[in-house]
Amino acid sequence: MKKILSLALFLLLTVSNFATGQILIENPQPSLVILGNPYPKYFSLPEGEEYTAYFYVIEDLDIEEVTFYYRVNYGEWQTRPTKIANINENEEIYNSIVSRIYNKSAILRTFYGKATIPAQGAGSVVEFKVVVKDKEGHISESIIGKYFVVNPSGKRVLIVDPSVKEELYLEGAENVERLINATEKYPVDLSDYKRELDKVKPFLNYPRFLKRHHWEYLAQCYNITIVAPEELSVALKEIQPNVVILSNLWMKRWEIADIQSLIKYLREHNAGIIATHGTLFDGSVYNGDKLIQMGPISHIGTFEAYEKGSLATLLGFELLPVIEETKKETAEKENYAISEIPTILPFIPSTEPLLIKNIDIISVSFLEFPNGTNSAFGWQYILPQESLKFARDTIREKKSLENDKILEFFGLQREIFGHSKPSRGIYAMDFPLVDALRTLGFTDDEIRVQIGGTVVTLTPNRPVIERVRLLNAINRDIVSIDAISKDYLSAVITRDEKHREDGIRSVYISFEIEAGGEKELSLLRDMVEWASNFEPIKTFVPIVQITVLSNDIDWGIKGQYIKEHFEKLGAIVTRVKPSEFEVYKKSNIIIILGGPRAYGGVGEYVKQVLDEYEQEKIINGEQGIFIKRDVWIRGQIVIVLAGKDRYQTGEKILTYSKGVNEDYVNLLAEFLTS
Repeated sequence: MKKILSLALFLLLTVSNFATGQILIENPQPSLVILGNPYPKYFSLPEGEEYTAYFYVIEDLDIEEVTFYYRVNYGEWQTRPTKIANINENEEIYNSIVSRIYNKSAILRTFYGKATIPAQGAGSVVEFKVVVKDKEGHISESIIGKYFVVNPSGKRVLIVDPSVKEELYLEGAENVERLINATEKYPVDLSDYKRELDKVKPFLNYPRFLKRHHWEYLAQCYNITIVAPEELSVALKEIQPNVVILSNLWMKRWEIADIQSLIKYLREHNAGIIATHGTLFDGSVYNGDKLIQMGPISHIGTFEAYEKGSLATLLGFELLPVIEETKKETAEKENYAISEIPTILPFIPSTEPLLIKNIDIISVSFLEFPNGTNSAFGWQYILPQESLKFARDTIREKKSLENDKILEFFGLQREIFGHSKPSRGIYAMDFPLVDALRTLGFTDDEIRVQIGGTVVTLTPNRPVIERVRLLNAINRDIVSIDAISKDYLSAVITRDEKHREDGIRSVYISFEIEAGGEKELSLLRDMVEWASNFEPIKTFVPIVQITVLSNDIDWGIKGQYIKEHFEKLGAIVTRVKPSEFEVYKKSNIIIILGGPRAYGGVGEYVKQVLDEYEQEKIINGEQGIFIKRDVWIRGQIVIVLAGKDRYQTGEKILTYSKGVNEDYVNLLAEFLTS
C-alpha cells in the first residue's frame, strides 16, 4: 500500500511540474521510454559490481505495466524488479532526461524508475531494455543498453570502436524509429536518436558490414574500455592503456583526428597498438565536382607522414604514403582515376584458414573461419617475391568468384556517401598499386611511380626521397608476417621497434577478428600480450655499423664528411680501402664512394653491385645514388654514391647526406635487428 501511495505521490508531483495548462487527449499513443544511462562510461564495468539503470516513461493516459529485461552473453532475456527512483538519487541522469522535454505545459503521465542488474563475472556482455504496456494495450520499448564486464586487475586495453554503439541502433532500428515517431505526439527531443539511426540506416540492407564485435572474450582477461574516435585523446590520459586497439575504422567519420598525439603517447609509454581490417581504407570517389573522401585517408597519409607519422608508417606499411602522395599529385591536376583506386580494400569474403608462422607469439596452431570472415587487399606489397605470383593468381581468382559480394561494399558506399566507383575498386585487385610499389623508380632527385599506363614523377624534399629509397629496399624486412591464409588475404603482420628506447610493438590484422568467436579472440589475446610486452635491445655498442669502401682521393674529398655525419647520428663508421675489402665484404651495411671507373679497385666492386645500365647512368652524370640488396650476402644493403668524376662524387655524398637524419638511421637499426 505504501508503495502504491509513493508512486501516486511521485506521479502527482511530476505531473504538477509540467502542468500549467490542460490538453484533451484524443487518439492516445504508445508510451515513450527513455533509457537514461544505456551504457556506463567506456562501455565497461568491473566484475563483481551491480549496475543500476535509470529510465523515464512518458504516457498520455495511464501506464499499466513496466518491465525491465536484461540478458547475459546474448542468452535468454530475464526480468528484474523496477522501483521508483528518487530524482535526487542520480541528478545528472535525471536532468539529462527531463532536459529533453521542451514543452512543460503539457499534462503527461510520467514514471522515473530504476532497476539493478546483478553483478556478473569478467568476460560477460550484458544487454538491457525497458518494456512498457499502457492501458490501451500499446507496447513500447526503450533503446537497448549494453556493457562489458571486465577484469579490473588485467592489463588496460583501450579499444576505439564506434561500431559497438552503432550496432545497437542497427539491431533495434525498428524500435528506435517508433520512439522517434512518438515525438510527433510527445514534446520530447530525441534528435540524438535520429542522428544515430540515420548513421546506421544504410546498413539495414547491408548488415554484414556492421557486425557485432565480441569484446567480451578480451574482457575476461583484460580491463577493456571502449571509446569513439573523438574520445580517444581524453581516454588516453584517463586510462593510460598498455595497448590501444583500432577496430576496423574504415569510414571517414571514424577517423582518428590527432594521430600524432596517439603516437606520442605510445612512444612515451612503450604501449602497443593493434589495428584491424579496414582501418587503412582510403576510398575516394569523384562526383563530377569534387573528390569525396569515404575512408580515413589520413590514417595512411601523404609524404607528411614521414615527418609527423601516420598509422600506416607506425604499423610498418612505410611505402603506402607514396601512393597517397601520387593520388594527391594527380588529383591536383584534375586526374581523379588513381585516387578512386583504394590502396587498402576491405570486406573481401574469405573462408581460407589462417596458417600460423610464428608460434612464439601465437598460441593457436591454425584458425578456421567456418562462417567466413571479411579480409583486406593492398598490404600484399610486403610479400616475398616468391609468394607474389601465387598471391596474384589466387586473389584474381577470388575477385572473379566473389565479385557479387565484393560489389556489395560499393553498394553500401553509395547508400552512405551518395557515390561509389565499383569498377575502380574491383580494379584494385588486379594489383596496380601493389605493382607500383614493387617497381618504384628513382633518380637522384625524383621518385617515379607507374600505375597502369600512367607514370607520375614525385619530387619530395631530400629526407623524404632518401627515406623512400631506403624503404624500397627494406620495407619487407621491418615487418613480420606471423600468420597468413592460403588465399593471401587474411594475415597477422607485426612490427617490433626493439632497436629504440621509445619503441612500439604494432600489429595489423587484415581480417575482422573482433567479429569472430572465442578462438579468433584468443588469437587477439595473444597479440595484446605480445604488443604490451615491449623490450628494447640491450647493447653497449651502436647497432648501426657501416663499412665505407673508398679510394684515397674520394675519401679525401668527402669521405671524412660522411663518416662524421653518420657518427653524429650514433652510428659507427669504418673506412676500408679496396685492398682490405674482401674481409669486410659480408658487412650488413656498405657504402661505396665512386663509380665503375673509380681507381684502385673500387670500380671493380661497383661493377658487381650495379648492372651496365646503372653504370652508364653514373658515367653520363644522369644518376649517382643507388641502393641495392643482398649483393654479397643475404640481408645486406649496399649504397653507391658516385659522380662521373671525383668532384661530382663529392657532390653526391653531400646530396645524399642531406637526407640522412635520425629517422633514417633508426630504419637502418630496425633493418639490422629485424
